Amino acid sequence: MKEYMRVSTIKKLMVIGFACLMPWAALQASEVTIISLTNPPASNGIRIGDILQRVVEVDAPDGVQLPKTSLPMKGDNRNGIELQDILVESSKKDGHQRYLITISYQVFANANHPVVMQLPAEHFILTGSSQALSIDIPAWHFWYSPLVSAGIKNARDQLQPQYKATLLDLNTHHRKLLMWVVVLVVGAFGLIYVNADKRWLPFMGGVFAKAHRRIKQLSKQPEAEKVALMYLHQAFNKTYGANLFADEVDTFLIQHPKFTKVKQEINAFFKESNMTLFGQRQSNQASHLGELVRLSKRLRDCERGV
Repeated sequence: MKEYMRVSTIKKLMVIGFACLMPWAALQASEVTIISLTNPPASNGIRIGDILQRVVEVDAPDGVQLPKTSLPMKGDNRNGIELQDILVESSKKDGHQRYLITISYQVFANANHPVVMQLPAEHFILTGSSQALSIDIPAWHFWYSPLVSAGIKNARDQLQPQYKATLLDLNTHHRKLLMWVVVLVVGAFGLIYVNADKRWLPFMGGVFAKAHRRIKQLSKQPEAEKVALMYLHQAFNKTYGANLFADEVDTFLIQHPKFTKVKQEINAFFKESNMTLFGQRQSNQASHLGELVRLSKRLRDCERGV
């Protein structure tokens, strides 16, 4: 009987203990905790116009909300400290509501000497809970450094006139640009004139240029070597004004001195031509045709004066 009464007494005490702990546990579950509070990195040397930022991270029970009506309004000025912006980001983590509050202040205070000022304390009320929940951010003190050590009533008298920037003379740059454009055009024209085979520019349709175009197209034709020799002989004859033979090369060069620099190649051409067309010599057609292509190109360049 005594043991039964002892066990019953213990159960009653446990029930009473749990009953006492439940309100405390419920209170703990509904608390709002400031996880971190980051203030500006420097608390001295702050001047008018500087922007100071505070970042607060808050942990609240799930379902608790931070309404916009609880936040201070932008532009609110308290003792020379203006609220420039406030940004609230919310997220959920481990069944709790997380709030990241970023508050930006701008200093518009005026003082003639260094003085201690403060970012104001903030009080945010949260909703969504049966209990009154709030966030309290303490004030943050800093040293304000004035720009001048006295009043600035005579600032208007100290104003200096503004001067326009010195104008640059662009004529020199324009002349240089024009000169380089001319050089570029002349150089491009020269490259085209020297290397182009088509007859679409003046002075590019000479007889040797025509012979060169034809000879380059003979690689797969039968008797290509003899046809190439015929094209070159025709070009020499048209330039000379009559049939040109080997013993008349010197006379041809006197009449057309621009071909003098290839005199040796011209003499070799007539010698090889006579042996190929009138002799029994068997030569490597592909090799000889390549030599004729190179010779016709050199004659074309002499014809163009390059």
